[in-house]
Amino acid sequence: MPVVTLEPSGKTVRTDAGAPLIDAFRLAGEPLETPCGGQGTCGRCAVRLIAGDAPEPPGSPPADLPPEMRRACLARVGETDLTVFHPEAAGRAEDRDEESGDPAFTPDLSPAALALSPLAERLDLAVSPPRPEDGLSDADRLQRALLPVCGEAEVVFSLPVLRALPDALRRRDGRIEAAVVREGRLLHVVDLAAGAGAGRIGAAVDLGTTTVSVQLLDLADGRVLATRSGYNDQIACGQDVISRINYAAAPGRLAELQARAAASINRLLRRMRQDLGLAAADVVCAVLSGNTVMLHLLLGIPPEYLRLAPYTPALLSIPPLAAAELGLHLHPGARVHCSPAVGSYVGGDITAGLLCTEMTDGAAEISLYIDIGTNGEIVLGNGDFLMACACSAGPAFEGGGIDCGMRAADGAIAAVRADGATGRASYTVIGAGRPRGICGSGMIDLMAELFRHGWLEPSGRLSRARPSPVIVAEGRRARYLLAGADEGATGRPLAVSEADLGNLLRAKAAVYSACTLLLDQAGIGFDDLARVYVAGGFGRHLHLENAVTIGLLPDLPPERFRYLGNASLKGSSLLLLSRAHRERQKALARRMTYVNLSHEPAYMDHYTAALFLPHTDAARFPSVAKR
Repeated sequence: MPVVTLEPSGKTVRTDAGAPLIDAFRLAGEPLETPCGGQGTCGRCAVRLIAGDAPEPPGSPPADLPPEMRRACLARVGETDLTVFHPEAAGRAEDRDEESGDPAFTPDLSPAALALSPLAERLDLAVSPPRPEDGLSDADRLQRALLPVCGEAEVVFSLPVLRALPDALRRRDGRIEAAVVREGRLLHVVDLAAGAGAGRIGAAVDLGTTTVSVQLLDLADGRVLATRSGYNDQIACGQDVISRINYAAAPGRLAELQARAAASINRLLRRMRQDLGLAAADVVCAVLSGNTVMLHLLLGIPPEYLRLAPYTPALLSIPPLAAAELGLHLHPGARVHCSPAVGSYVGGDITAGLLCTEMTDGAAEISLYIDIGTNGEIVLGNGDFLMACACSAGPAFEGGGIDCGMRAADGAIAAVRADGATGRASYTVIGAGRPRGICGSGMIDLMAELFRHGWLEPSGRLSRARPSPVIVAEGRRARYLLAGADEGATGRPLAVSEADLGNLLRAKAAVYSACTLLLDQAGIGFDDLARVYVAGGFGRHLHLENAVTIGLLPDLPPERFRYLGNASLKGSSLLLLSRAHRERQKALARRMTYVNLSHEPAYMDHYTAALFLPHTDAARFPSVAKR
């Protein structure tokens, strides 16, 4: 077996001749980023040959690489020993691994201030003592004590609970505290009087394509104890859902994606538990929301058929699961409820997020819900009807696919102003330190400002018509210097290329054209909307006027917009605390009509028309034309 040496780390592994070169990195614990899902189209995994050879198979996609470079996702290990060099093997891990706290969110159980009815209930029970003549086991006696609570429900004991049961019953003469979760006709006993926080803590999880967010709540009073967000570790395997579906097709990679999703959640849970002094066993239940592909990957279900006609998911409504089955570090018997999906690309993150709106509460006025992230999910409707669709926006709104992009965390440029005379930028950095990169809201500001002052053409091309010290032309390509090497925290200049601007232009076109298609199918226009809800983690930094200027959002009066932030996480918290909201979510998922854009020829016409700033039809954006 050939020996593969990886530089600059110097690690060596043995692998079969003919094996994918990228597998050698994986075996060595140095996974490479493959935003294209291992299709050989992005070039991010390119390595330099130092010794030996690693040929790419005939028919590989063309690449603009020097002859000594190979794409590790396509190249195959040769018959002899091989040494390769990859200067950024960790793939900007400092961004991917950073977690930062989001603003605290206190769930509102409206309408009508619904009573707290958490997913896991904590019960104080008095269990009768054992008697030799009754022939009852400890479990039998506990079931009898639960009868007033469970009624005709079947009581289910996990093995950890059964192991703890004998001592727990005798420690306080039959007085025990139990954490239970109702699931239809089943009542799961999750915990028996373990510790000070046992049975009181629940987790709300938003499993996003780019960002994962987790919130811990006190189930007794609904208080938010901690909130953290971080990158989804699956980014190294593909920046969007299609790339990850492609990546999962190779043997062993679905298991890798499942483990990466669980690890992303566990990392955040561990940080919060450490801050709060909690043990994993203190968290007895969780509500998890995410798009349909993310949930398939977390469950280890092959996602291949989601991208093949007729685009059929394995399931839309996921039965409650044990945390251990998903590899989540909660109480051993903790129950995890997943938000139901609506279609192949409209998932539980949307059915959870809609709980934060008034669209499902019998309202007659028609509203639009836009969740802006790696996938753009759109819902149109009111109390009588709901139509939903999804478009592939790409990761630009969350800082992905941008050379100096990052998510909205400390060090990210979140707001930008450009000087009309020179084009130079002034900016605001989250956390007020030196910039490490630019997030989605900053990119939207930058594009709007450059366009407004004539430094960016409607096609998204940087203008060469007048000189600017921050627009650097290199042949047919140009880049915009956002911050010099001496200004940033990384010691490298922060620059935005025309390719980066093109990624954002395509992302905004995808979202706006999806909105247009839904409105067309309903026979209404943007002016007929009473309200536009904007969801997404970067929403709290979004500048409305700039979002309209680039044609991302419709040109409507500002008072019609409502910003929800991470509605998926907020909705998951509501579901964790309220049975009424859990029933409400099931009902709205059943009545929502899913529109598959791949079956709608008009979508591409709308998309092409939106590939300009702000749009090819200037009449759609009168305020932009006026400015």
